[in-house]
Amino acid sequence: MPSNRLNKGSSPDEPALASSKRLNTPEIPPGLTGERLNNLREYLGSMFDGLLFLSEPEFDQAIVGLADRIGMSTVVVYDTSKIIDILCERDGMDRETATEYYEFNILGAYVGEQTPMFISLIDDLML
Repeated sequence: MPSNRLNKGSSPDEPALASSKRLNTPEIPPGLTGERLNNLREYLGSMFDGLLFLSEPEFDQAIVGLADRIGMSTVVVYDTSKIIDILCERDGMDRETATEYYEFNILGAYVGEQTPMFISLIDDLML
């Protein structure tokens, strides 16, 4: 298998990323204090111009990363299951109602090239 950042560390002595603690305990990037961690939108916005977020800040806890696409802007990526969990808890919806609300009001809202992306993790699909 060719060596890359996913299957091998950055140096020969560094373990593969999959077996590294870095997957489970992300390090705080240099210059990112605890206060800035509490304001994820500000931090990500300082790295990338024009990022769009879901309007309700409660959904920030469902952000799993950023996605890059060739010839297009970087976009925020949300975990679909976490969004549905937030809707259930925050609004008292059952899972079916929260899923329907998510599909129509969140997933179905296109606001331009920087519209966030939504992923379904394999573990959530195999319930």
